[in-house]
Amino acid sequence: MVEQSSPAKQSRLDYLDNLRSFALLLGLAFHVAIVYAAVIIYPLRNDDRSIAFDVFGEWVHLFRMPMFFVLSGYFTERIYLSKTLTEFLKLRALRIILPLIPGIILFAPMQYYVNALQEGYQGNYFRFLWEEFLLKNPAPSHLWFILYLALYTFLYLGIRPVIHRIGTFILPSSRYGGEEPEKRPSVKWETLLIAGIWCTIWTCDINYFFLKDEKYLNIEPVQFIYDFSFFLFGSFLIGRESTILKGKTSHSEIILLGFLAFVFFGLFYWVSTIDPYWSYFGYAGFGMRILHIFLKCLGGWIWIAFFIRLFQLFFNKTGKLNSYLRESSLPVYLIHHPISLGIGFLVVSTGLSIWIKFSIHIFSVYAVTFLVYHFIIRDSDFWLTVLGNKGISFKRNK
Repeated sequence: MVEQSSPAKQSRLDYLDNLRSFALLLGLAFHVAIVYAAVIIYPLRNDDRSIAFDVFGEWVHLFRMPMFFVLSGYFTERIYLSKTLTEFLKLRALRIILPLIPGIILFAPMQYYVNALQEGYQGNYFRFLWEEFLLKNPAPSHLWFILYLALYTFLYLGIRPVIHRIGTFILPSSRYGGEEPEKRPSVKWETLLIAGIWCTIWTCDINYFFLKDEKYLNIEPVQFIYDFSFFLFGSFLIGRESTILKGKTSHSEIILLGFLAFVFFGLFYWVSTIDPYWSYFGYAGFGMRILHIFLKCLGGWIWIAFFIRLFQLFFNKTGKLNSYLRESSLPVYLIHHPISLGIGFLVVSTGLSIWIKFSIHIFSVYAVTFLVYHFIIRDSDFWLTVLGNKGISFKRNK
């Protein structure tokens, strides 16, 4: 199965593991913030809302899940090259498929129950769970990314022979492989531009035929293809890590990437007010929608590169805290949503100011979720298996 230099023999990129944990844990803040957003629609909404939370939500949404899928695509290809097909499928099943079904049953329904309560539903949670959720429409809620990742994995296995050739064509090893980008720093910027164009083409093509929020069997075609384009490009980076994922970096490079990231986010946010993404393709002109998606895709990639370089320089460690956060990030993300909605349902009903509500809400969500993980999940092989950590019990250091 090994077709290139064996990824299994590469040194572990600890900062990428730390970054993946950061992307997951940032999701807790995102779900709290959009409760108080003025424009973003969410099942639980505070009466008093602020556009500041919309800006924060759009900023997080621009890079967080794309970054997660880039890393997932990269590590999927890396595992594929270093394992047999049976081993690969077993690892993917334990990490992705196993937590999906119990996760949907245990942690997804609360979002829809809160929405039903606000629309006048009178039944208790368990009645809703059985009659309205399981029997009528079991949906993934915040676990949609695991559903997508499971589908991406098997879809990728089917198209890999073709997609691998495409990756080799658009990122030839002679220019983008090995240490070549170290000799010519411009190659890194070329890779970001190619990545942005790649994702733009995929997203424009699907958005031409489907509206952003159209959904079929709990799959949104536009979101599905958009994220899949990041996943695929992440797989292209095997053997080309020095373009984006590693290599020499400096404070000046990080500052420049950070500056460009904020510029692109500002332009994207401005264009999105002219050409709302939920509207049909061509609502404000074909050129405007293409520009909108290009700024979204390239802006996302610049933020991804910025965070990779930032973590490479400052968070490339394997200490106790980093290890703990890496081990806890997936279980914490899986269980946080009902906790966040439950706390939020209580907080928004108070007469406190919006910023005090938000502060109490976000602090409580992180605190309660990590307490549940630490005292109930962390040393339980059963819960760690169900929540995607493969049954490994991470014992506390004494």
